[in-house]
Order: sequence, then C-alpha cells, then structure tokens
Amino acid sequence: LNVQDEQGRTPLHWAVEQNQQQSCVLLLELGADPNILNNAMMGPLHLAVTKRYNHLVESCDKTDANLEGDLGNTPVMMACCTNNCQAIQFLFKHGAKMCIQNKLGHYAIHTVAFAGAKEAMEMVLEIGEELGISTSVHINYLDKTKSTPLHLSVRGGNIEVIKLCIIKGARVDQQQCDKSTALHFACTQGALEAVKIMLSSYNKVEDIINIRDGANQTPLHRSSLIHCYLDLICLGKGAEIDCTDCKGLSPLLLASKCCAWKTVAFLLSVGADFRIKDEAGRNFLHFVVLQPKGLKNLPETVLQCNAVKEMLSDEDVEGCTPLHYACKLGIHDSVKNMLGLNIFVGQKSREKKSALHFAAEYGRINTCKRLLETLTDSKMLNDWDEKGLTPLHLASRAGHTQVVELLLRSGALFQSDYKGWSCLHHAVAEGYTQTIKILLAANVKLLDETNEDGNTALHIAAQVGHVGAVLLLLERGAEITLNNADNSFLHEAVPFEYPTDIVFYSDRKAYGSKVHLLNLAVYLLGLLPLTYLILNLRPKQDVFGNSTSVIMVPVSFREVDSLLNYFTDFSNLADWCAAISSLVFVIPMCFNLENTWQWEAGAFAILTSWIGFLLYFQRFERIGIYVVMFGGIVRTLVCIMILFIFLLLAFGLAFYALMLHQDEFRSISLALAQTFVMTVGELNYQSIFLNAYENNRMAFPGVTYFIFVLFVLFMPILLMNLMIGLAVGDIAEVQRNAELKRIAMQIDLHTALEEKLPYWFLKRVDKPSITIYPNKCKVCLATNAIPTLVKQHNLLKLIIQKMEITSEADEYDGPHNPRALKQPTSSSSQKSKWVPLLQAIRTKK
Repeated sequence: LNVQDEQGRTPLHWAVEQNQQQSCVLLLELGADPNILNNAMMGPLHLAVTKRYNHLVESCDKTDANLEGDLGNTPVMMACCTNNCQAIQFLFKHGAKMCIQNKLGHYAIHTVAFAGAKEAMEMVLEIGEELGISTSVHINYLDKTKSTPLHLSVRGGNIEVIKLCIIKGARVDQQQCDKSTALHFACTQGALEAVKIMLSSYNKVEDIINIRDGANQTPLHRSSLIHCYLDLICLGKGAEIDCTDCKGLSPLLLASKCCAWKTVAFLLSVGADFRIKDEAGRNFLHFVVLQPKGLKNLPETVLQCNAVKEMLSDEDVEGCTPLHYACKLGIHDSVKNMLGLNIFVGQKSREKKSALHFAAEYGRINTCKRLLETLTDSKMLNDWDEKGLTPLHLASRAGHTQVVELLLRSGALFQSDYKGWSCLHHAVAEGYTQTIKILLAANVKLLDETNEDGNTALHIAAQVGHVGAVLLLLERGAEITLNNADNSFLHEAVPFEYPTDIVFYSDRKAYGSKVHLLNLAVYLLGLLPLTYLILNLRPKQDVFGNSTSVIMVPVSFREVDSLLNYFTDFSNLADWCAAISSLVFVIPMCFNLENTWQWEAGAFAILTSWIGFLLYFQRFERIGIYVVMFGGIVRTLVCIMILFIFLLLAFGLAFYALMLHQDEFRSISLALAQTFVMTVGELNYQSIFLNAYENNRMAFPGVTYFIFVLFVLFMPILLMNLMIGLAVGDIAEVQRNAELKRIAMQIDLHTALEEKLPYWFLKRVDKPSITIYPNKCKVCLATNAIPTLVKQHNLLKLIIQKMEITSEADEYDGPHNPRALKQPTSSSSQKSKWVPLLQAIRTKK
C-alpha cells in the first residue's frame, strides 16, 4: 500500500491526482499511510488542497493536518496560496495550527497575503479571532526578515489585499531587517494606488514619508527611479526633496545616475537643489554626461540656465569636471554637447590633467578629434600634467596608434617628462612596436635620446624584456651606448631577466631534441637486451649458447673534463653501476660459468638500468619536472635518514635483547629487519607479542610492552608523520626549483654538445639571429583591403557628421587595440616571463 514509484508517489497519491474518492477511502481503510511525501515534497493532502479536490480533503481526515512539505509549507499554507477557503475551514477544524512557520519564517497569514487571496485572508483572520488571536496582532505577524503581511501583499501587488491589510490595522511604518517599509516597496515597484492607500491611511504622514531604510534612502529615493507622478505624491505629502542617502545621493542625483529623465525634469521643475554633490564630489551633471546622448536628455530650459552652465566646471574630489568624465569614458555625444556650450576646455584635474589628457590616455579617438577642432592654440596639445606627461606621452604609453598619429598630425611636440622620458621611452617600456614605428617615422632623433639616468629607449626595452622592441630599435640603427651607471643595454638585460634563452630554445628545436632522443635510443640498445635476459633466463637453466649481446655502457654527452663534477652527478653514477653490474652479469654467460653472485649482479643491473633510464627523462619539458621533483624529495629523505637509523638501531637492539624466544628477533640482522617492517605499520602484534605473552614465552613482559608502546609512539606515528610532513611541506619549493633545474640541465647538455660537435655541423644548424614579430596579425588574408576600408569608413563618417546623424560607432569611442583596454601600468610592475631561465643560469654559476 505504501510502495513508491520513481517519483515517490504512493497509490494514495495516484488516487488523489486522479480524483478517485472511493479509491482514497478504500486505501485509507486498508491502512495506507497518508503522511508520505513524494519527490516534490507533497503529501496526498497537499495535492488535494492544491487541486481544490475538497471532497478528497474531507476523506483524508486521518492525515496530519500540519504535515510539512516543500519549504515547510503545511496544507493550510497550500490552501492559502490557492484561495481554497473551504479547505482552510476544514483543516482548522481538524487540528491545523495557526502558529506554524515554514522555512522562510512565513505564517499562514503571510502566505495568503503574498498570494493575493482576499477571501482566504479574511477567513484566516476570522479563525484567528476564534482561536484568541486579535486581528491587530495577527495582521502584524513578523517572519524571519521582520516582514509583515503588508510587506508581502505589496510584493504580490494585489490592491484589494493591501487595502484589507490596512483596514485590519497593518502598520505601515513597520521596518524589515534592512529597515525597508511597505511604502519603500510600493515606491520601488511604482505601485501608485498602493502608495496612495498607505499614505491616506496614516495620520502623521510626515513621519512615514521621510522614514529611512538601511541605505538611508527615503521613499522619494525609491520612487525617483520609476514614476515621476509618485514623486509628486510624495512631495505633496511633505517628503524632503533634497535628502541624501548613505552615498550622498539625493533623489535628483539618483535619477540622473539611473537615466530617469522624466523624474530629473520634474525634480528640477519643482525646485530640487542641483548643486548637491555626493560623497565623491559629483553633481548631477557628472552623472548626466555619462549616459547615452548626454546633455540632450535635459530640457533646453535647464541647459540655458546660467547656474547649470557654471556647474559644468564643477570639480569632484579628484578635480575632474563633467567634461573630464565624458572624455575619459569616450561619451562622444556629451563632449559634443558641452563643447557647444562654450565651456573652458583647458580646466585641469588635481593631477593637472586636461580633457585632452584623459581622451588620449584612454584612446578616445573621436573625442580627441572633437577637442582638437576647438583648440585655438597648441598650448593644451603640448601641456604637462603633474608628472610632466603630455597627451602624446599618455597615448604612446597606452599604445593608441590612431591617437598618436592624430596628435602628431595636429602638431604635438616631442618633449620629455620631468624624468627625461620621451614618448618613445614610454612606448618602448610597454612594448608597443607599432607605436614605436610611428614615432620613429615622425622623428628619428628619438632613437638615441636619453633620460635623466642616461638610458636610451634601447636600455628601457632591455630592462623590461620586450624582445620585439629591442630588435626593432636595433634594426632602426639604435646606438649601443652606456648610461650614467656605465651599463649598456646588455648589462641592463641580465639583472632584469632579459630573454637570453631564445637562442637556447631555438637550438633545442633545431637539433637538441633529436640528439637527446638518439642518446635515449643508444641507451635502450643495452637496456632492452638486459631486460630480456632477466625475464627469460633463470639461474638453473643451462642455456648458455654463443650469442651476441649488446653491453650497456654509459653513453652520454655530459661534461667529463672535471671528474669531481662528473661523479657527483647521480645519473652518471647510475650509468656506471648499471654498466659494471651488466658486465658482471653477462660475461660469465659467454664462458658458460654459473655462479650465484652472477644473478645478484643481474638484479642490481636491471634495477640501476631502469633508474638510469628514468633519469634521462629529466630534460624533457612535461615529464622532466616530475622526475626532478622526485629527486628533490629523495634528498629530503636522505637528510633525515640519520635520525631514522639511530632510532631503528635503538629499538632493534632493544627487541633483540628482550625477545629471546622469538624467531623474528633471533639475530641482530633479523631484529633490525623486523623493526624496519614494523616501522612502516606492519606491527604483527598478535603473532609476535600477544601469543608470546599468553604462552609465557616472553622473558620480560613488563619492559617489553613498555618498549613496544614507545616504539609505536616514536616510529610508526611520530617519525613517519614527520617524514610525510617534510615531504609535503617541501613540495611547493620543490615545484618552484624543479623547472629551474630542468632548464639548467638542458643548458649543460647543449653546451657540452656544442663543444664536441664539429664546426661544419654547428655552422649548418646554428641560427645567428631570430626575427620575432609579436604584434603580427595571425590572419592576414585581408591585409591589402584594410587601408581602403579605413579610407571609406572615414569618408562615410564625415558625411554622417555633416548630416548631423548620430551613428552607433560614435557612441563607442574606445581603443581598437585590445591590449589598450587595460589600465596603463608602469613598466616596473611588469615581470618578465624569462625569470626561470636566468635563475637557472645563476644557480649553475
């Protein structure tokens, strides 16, 4: 009877869904459980109430009337959602409780208010009166967020329910956890009728009309975003027109920020103070110019006001005017409108930046054109900011090629900033090669111009590691000079991680990988036959025919000039051990000699051979880093082996002295071996200690158990965890150094290889130089068509401007270079990607 299908429905669920009353009655008589929930957290009673099968509701009288379903909703709450008054009345007669809350903290009165069920709300309030809950208390019940039914009815938007809540005594001034009232909600939604009802029902309207929420906003702030007629109602009831919120925004500022232009016009017409500024010092015009169409959104009467015109020159806390804002963000319409009002274009911010500085820095080409058209002299074109930067400096530093070309055509001068940096220095510092070409085409003397430190553009490019810029400057004939510190650009390259490993990587791609693979192939010629012998020959077999075997010898291109360095390398030792043990294993086979030590040497040979083969992978890019990491962890293990050996000797000798009758400890070597096995966790407590104790074969049980407890604490727990902790703790440092060691080994290999290869071979594979084009377009199919398209685009733009048509392209005035979308950063903050190589070279030195 209570079996559930894949959706969690019992036969009783099916009967309710199909409206089968007789089946429901029969199932309940047979003992079906009516309190089982399906996967949707709905019981049979929930389904009957939701589908308004009220005759089935009466049949399910054995069901728990307070059974909680989805989100903790009881059948009464489900009936309130569907305005099922008959079900509500029946459920309360059969034990439904009024004081139950769901997981949202809602009572039944909250649910019915949000659903907009007026009849159900009236019935719930009547039943509450019968249960001893006064209507004035009931209608002001609070949920978890301190919301009343009036809050939820305003969210639901049913005017009749809102009226009923107010008639029954709902408090309009009740605040939620965020201090919002129902009036705030109504103003936010633009619910005009709801606002009228709530204001008309309150005696002291001036107390509620200016009540503040958590953001310190009044209902007038909320209504200013939606409906200007709501503002009229609020102002008519005594709302403060110039009140500010926590960010210093008045209703006028908030409406300007959110493009509520009808509200802006209305507030200005009724006398709102347009001189109010927010906490950042911005007036309403700062927000207006940031919107599409800019000042055109305001009525002409407002723009003709002298006080408003004066505010176009107001500064925020950073000294920026509305014109600066529009130029910075490329709001072309706003710039055009403000320039039409004949405002002063040369006003500067606290950083001494003019409007042209902002437009050039952020690549606003159309804005720059508009500003340059209004200039009567070249003072602003070549003016400095607080760091001595002109618009040409800023555009060059950000890589805005079109702006740089425009400024140069307009007569921008090649000046230096207060540190002696020219525009070429700034372009080189950021690596913009296209900008460098434009600047050098305009003035080739910039190539060897120095700053206050004596650095040319070549020095700067070497410091920050821009390879393309260095090559371009050298191609254009830059002189290799010394700066004030007597350093050339090569001296500057090394301390600042210049990418000198370009040559190394080019060599590796040319022949290094092939030679290394050949080295591996030669190694395999010895490893594979040795493995075959180990797998197919056994000590007692008499298969010793005359055969040819490849004896593995340490074939390597490592440096052998210094024997000390050679034999301190573990890979070299592994090669020699493998070679010697292989010879000891193979030579007796050639003379049909059979000795036990021969197979011992073979076992040692196959072990060291495969370990040596593993070490050959250290120089590969993807696999080598893990091999190097493994070696680093092994070194850490070796460092703590002294501690391990002394503890092993201490406990091994102690067990040898105490366990006199145990075979596992009958000799010192066996005692140490058993102690070592016990260290890794295989204690064998029952077979070694417990059986010996029960059979009275333990000579000193008290001392033995004491030593055993100390052993368990010190060795398997303390020592092993110490070793694991050291290995895990060093893994981050090992990862950082593994890449450096791998690159250093590659450098050693190729350096030694070049010393041993003949000159004629190196001459054929060596590359004297590499040409890199970092800014080269990947797809160049339409390269020839681009200049023609640009000319046609500019022609159409001029035609559109003459016809006074605003295009979508004019609304977006941003840089075409994706790199220029980022904020300009100083070159000193950039970190070269060649850091690992230089660190590897230093460690080898």
